[in-house]
Amino acid sequence: MATLNATLTLASTDATSDTLNMTVTDSLTTGQPSVGLSKTAIAVSGGTASVIVPAGAGNQYVFIRHTGYQQDGSTATSNQVTIEIGGNTDLLRLATGEWCWFTSKSDEAIECLSSSSQTILIEYAYWTAA
Repeated sequence: MATLNATLTLASTDATSDTLNMTVTDSLTTGQPSVGLSKTAIAVSGGTASVIVPAGAGNQYVFIRHTGYQQDGSTATSNQVTIEIGGNTDLLRLATGEWCWFTSKSDEAIECLSSSSQTILIEYAYWTAA
C-alpha cells in the first residue's frame, strides 16, 4: 500500500462577496492497480472513446487534464474533452488547460473523447483506493 496526499486550494478576492481562501487536504491510502502521470491522444467525436480508467475491483482516484494540444503535442486546440463515466456520455467537459480530480465507483470505466474533429492530447493518472 502507498499514501497519496491530495490538496486543493481555492482562493479569490472577487469571485464571491467575501474573500475566498480555502484549502482541503486528505491522505489517501492506495493500492494496485494504478497508472502514474501519462499522456494519450483521444479519438475525435463520433470515434471510439479512449478508456482512461478500466472498470476494476476498487474505487479509484482520477486526474485528467486537457493539455490544450492536438495529438502531435504542438498544434493548439480550443476544442473540449468530454468525459464518460460508466457508459454515460458527456458527463464532464474540460476546456483547454482545465483539469479535474474526482473519485469513481469501482465498476465504472472512465473514457475520454474529443468534442470535435481534432484529436486531443490529455494527461491522466489514477490510483485505486485500498
